[in-house]
Amino acid sequence: MVKDEKLAVDPEMDRRLMAAALRLGRRQLGRTHPAPSVGALVVRFDDSAPVVVGRGVTAEGGSGHAVAFALAGSGEAARGATLYTTLEPALRHQDGSSETQAIIGAGISRVVAALEDPRPGHTRAGFACLREAGIEVTAGVLGEEARRDHAGFVMRVTAGRPHVTLKLAVSADGMIGRKSGERMLVSGPQAFEHLQRLRIEADASMIGIGTAIANDPRLVVRVPGLARMSPTRVVLDSEARLPVGSALVATAREIPLSIFVREGTDPGRCAALRGAGAEVVEIGGGSGGLDLSAALRTLGERGINNLLVEGGARVAASLVSQSFADAVVLYRAPVIIGPDGVRALAGGALSTIDRNPRYRIVDEALLGEDRMVRFERKN
Repeated sequence: MVKDEKLAVDPEMDRRLMAAALRLGRRQLGRTHPAPSVGALVVRFDDSAPVVVGRGVTAEGGSGHAVAFALAGSGEAARGATLYTTLEPALRHQDGSSETQAIIGAGISRVVAALEDPRPGHTRAGFACLREAGIEVTAGVLGEEARRDHAGFVMRVTAGRPHVTLKLAVSADGMIGRKSGERMLVSGPQAFEHLQRLRIEADASMIGIGTAIANDPRLVVRVPGLARMSPTRVVLDSEARLPVGSALVATAREIPLSIFVREGTDPGRCAALRGAGAEVVEIGGGSGGLDLSAALRTLGERGINNLLVEGGARVAASLVSQSFADAVVLYRAPVIIGPDGVRALAGGALSTIDRNPRYRIVDEALLGEDRMVRFERKN
C-alpha cells in the first residue's frame, strides 16, 4: 500500500480528482440556493490507484452539506484519506454544523480545495483550523473553474446581488424579434434545448413587462419530466400591468412568480395579482420604471445566487450599461429580420458587447444553424 500523502501530492492527480468533484457539484446548480452547490470526494490511494470511498453534493435548498455527505458515505475509510472539495470547508454553518470539525473527527489526513470561502471574515479561516489540527491543506486547485461554478454565491456574499447571465437570441442583423405581427422565434431547436439547461442551472429567471405581454411566456423548463426544476420567475413590472390571465400568473401556484412593482402602484391591480398566487414586491423607481439595482439587491437578500435574464431589449441595455450583466449568452441565428426588427439592446448596437473591452469570449459552440457565444465580464 502506498501512503495517501505521497500520491495525493501529484498535481495532475489533484486536478483530475478536483475536476470530478466540480462535475459532481454542477449536478445541483439551481437547486441549492442560498447555499452554493459544492461537490466533495473522499479518496484513498491504495495499491497505487485512487479509490473514491465517499462522495457528496449540497442538498436541495442547502439543507445538507457536501462534505458531511462525503464523510458519512466513507465511514472508517475516511481515516488517512484525502478530501477533495470545491469550496473551503466552513468553520460553522448557519445550522450550527462544522465541516472543519467533522473533517478532523473523521481522521482525514489531507484536504484539497478549489476555492477559498468568499464570505467576508471567513476566507481561509477553515484552512487555518485544519492546519492547526495537523491536516495538510492544498488550496487553489482548478480555482478558476470553481470560481465560475460558484460565481453566483461569490457575487451574492460579496456584492449583495446575484450573478446575472443575460440571454439573447439575435438575428444576423442584430434583432431579437419583430415590432409587429406574429411572434417570431429567432433561434432554432438546438439553441432552445441549450436554454433549458440555463434555466435548470438558474435560481431565478427574469424578464421585463414588455416581453411578458408581447410573448406571454411561462419561463418553465420545457424538458419532459423536469418542470419541477424550473427557476423562480421574476417580472419587472413597474405599474403591475401583467394580466391576471397570463401564462405566468396562471402557473404562479405551481412555480413561484415574483412581480416587482414601483412603490405606490395601484393597490387594486397588486391585490388581483396576489389573489391569483403571485408575489408582488414593491421597490423604488428608477430610470425607465424600476430601480434595477434595488431589484437585484432584493433578489440577493432572498438568497438568489444565479439569475438568468431572458428579455427584453430595455432590460438588456440597462444591465449592460450599468455593469450588471456578468455573463452574456448570445444565440446568433442566420436570419434577417429587417427594418421591422427590435434591436437586441435598446438604444445601442450589439457591438456594445462584441467590442466591449470589459467582456471576453469564454465559450463558443455550433447549435444546429445557430452559433452560441458566451461572454464573461472581466473583473
